[in-house]
Amino acid sequence: MRNRNGLRALAGSLFVAGLVLACGCGSSGGGSGSQDVPNTPPPTDPPPTDPTCEESYDSTFDAIQSVVFERHGCTAEACHGSAASGRLDLRADVSYANLFEAPSTASSLARVHPGTKERSFLWLKLLAASDDTVEITGSPMPLGSTPLGETEMELLRLWIQGGAPQHGTVQGTESLLDACLPDPEPILIEPLDPPPAGEGVQLVMPDWDLPPGSENEICFATYYDVSDQVPEEFKSEDGKFFFYESFEIRQDPSSHHLLIQAPVTAFGGEYVDPSNVSGWACTRGPSAGQPCDPLDRDACGEGGFCASPIEETSGCTGYRAAPEITPVTFSGTQQAQFLQSNYPGVYVPVPIRGLVFWNSHAFNLTTTGTQMHARVNFRFARERLYPAQNFGGGNNQFGIPRLIVEGAAPYTEKVMCGQAVLPKGARLTGLNSHTHKHGKHFWYELHDGEVIYDSYVYNDPLQKYFEPPLAFDSDSAAERTVKFCSLYNNGVGENGEPDPEAVTRASRIPYGIRFEGFGGLLGLCEPTRCVNPGRYDVDCDDGQRNQAGDDTACDSSPGAGDGFCDACAIMGGVTTENEMFGPSISYFVQE
Repeated sequence: MRNRNGLRALAGSLFVAGLVLACGCGSSGGGSGSQDVPNTPPPTDPPPTDPTCEESYDSTFDAIQSVVFERHGCTAEACHGSAASGRLDLRADVSYANLFEAPSTASSLARVHPGTKERSFLWLKLLAASDDTVEITGSPMPLGSTPLGETEMELLRLWIQGGAPQHGTVQGTESLLDACLPDPEPILIEPLDPPPAGEGVQLVMPDWDLPPGSENEICFATYYDVSDQVPEEFKSEDGKFFFYESFEIRQDPSSHHLLIQAPVTAFGGEYVDPSNVSGWACTRGPSAGQPCDPLDRDACGEGGFCASPIEETSGCTGYRAAPEITPVTFSGTQQAQFLQSNYPGVYVPVPIRGLVFWNSHAFNLTTTGTQMHARVNFRFARERLYPAQNFGGGNNQFGIPRLIVEGAAPYTEKVMCGQAVLPKGARLTGLNSHTHKHGKHFWYELHDGEVIYDSYVYNDPLQKYFEPPLAFDSDSAAERTVKFCSLYNNGVGENGEPDPEAVTRASRIPYGIRFEGFGGLLGLCEPTRCVNPGRYDVDCDDGQRNQAGDDTACDSSPGAGDGFCDACAIMGGVTTENEMFGPSISYFVQE
């Protein structure tokens, strides 16, 4: 089956400044790297021709080659064709090798960094043509011509975010083209290389199975000991911790989020023995399925990991294999590729050995099974002046409980806000945000109403850094208050009319990850409105908690049997059909 969708205008709520791309001749600022990157295997046979398609492409990158590079003149001989302006050749036979992780000569960035447009020099050069706040070396691209439209920009953004594969269809790109693409298949991102010895350490999450057409949020534990990899200068005096100044995560683009956690008592210096976790067994490798000792690094043989049982849970809360352990997050992301660099002198301590809990939430929208992979690199902190602080609200009073009580009703929009009072002496260094697909706009304001952050793409939120940091030295708590808000859209179409495809739907919440919590309401979706045309305003709530709605109330005529009561208010929960309200404010305190 091949996908075909008409060219469409993107919603006006897209982060336009971050989605503008253009191409043209000029200084591209890149070297002439050449490599064969095995992101996904190329198709063994060319895709069949669909007679209904005016154009067909073998992959998302093939479409970018045609729609962006060739159609807009980038491959002309005098441009990035045979002349290789800026030492960049974008002709079809070499363009991918000259872009993917190929170093640029005009910056420290790669031309295309898989998973991160902000670290892709190609993206920044093109963005600078329409956003004069973007600082780059050389001239913005294109020179003297009009930037491309939003649809092409979104095509490129999704491709980079999806791991920038050479082959295969990146989920979502098929709907941006008036053309045919092969049906999407799972994409495995290029693995992250570990830091050089003496500069950092890497933790590897054992891969886990993600069946076709599924969404899963799981938790399991492994054991690590990096004490022999950490130079003495980066250890605490008692040898129980190492300190990092930055971390980098790379995971497959099927991920919705990854939280990396350790026992909360471990951050107080208490060693938690792995015997406190039950069910250790080998995953993969020659001893797969056999019991193992997590302290034995070779217990499972080559390619194997010793891990605790995989359980479906939210944020590792209530993980049954370790009922006496409370995990706390010390690293994580909701993006395929993420780099968190602390402000100079700011550091984070991590237990040098012990248990690590992996909370991985992923979905596989294809018809092919896959596995989830992830790696995290920690770079040692050479300067340690201030411990890092963070205000986060994903699951506290600003998150799930608020959404359970105040979530937007079907076919409405609603703004929710909260606030954080920072301590005197706080230096705000970074802002991030977390919602699910109904979150259309997240912003932060200072006490005087000045907006200091805007993000419009829920699964690729803006990570904003402040240098110098924003200072909060007032004696007045009101002047040290940061307000944060999110606009939620629960089924209001671009034309202002009800959209049953965009409203929260009870039938689309995976039953397997409806968790108990918050009084049994976590992930609950009680249908109150119809989803069939002409009946959107009908109240079809049958009044029975946790029961399906009254479909007959939605019938087009009495006894027609064509009604469907399926639309719910937005509720706090862990599936992408439910919602979260998660601020993230990074700061340190300068006394």
